[in-house]
Amino acid sequence: MSEEEVQSVREMIRMQLQKVQERGVGLYVDNRPASPDEVACKCVQEQTVYMPDYVLNDMGILEQVRFDRIDPQ
Repeated sequence: MSEEEVQSVREMIRMQLQKVQERGVGLYVDNRPASPDEVACKCVQEQTVYMPDYVLNDMGILEQVRFDRIDPQ
């Protein structure tokens, strides 16, 4: 993937996460609160894989999206 394509994907993810955050959903990376920019930068890397975990409240409404690094073995 070219650097231009990587930047395009990061921006697309950042914009989507910004919309989610504006709805009051908390974003986290490796158990720390994170901004849409931080999540997008960390999640779009060639050698690192982050998996989202969607946390719902008791009423089934999305409350948090947690991105945790996955270490492939």
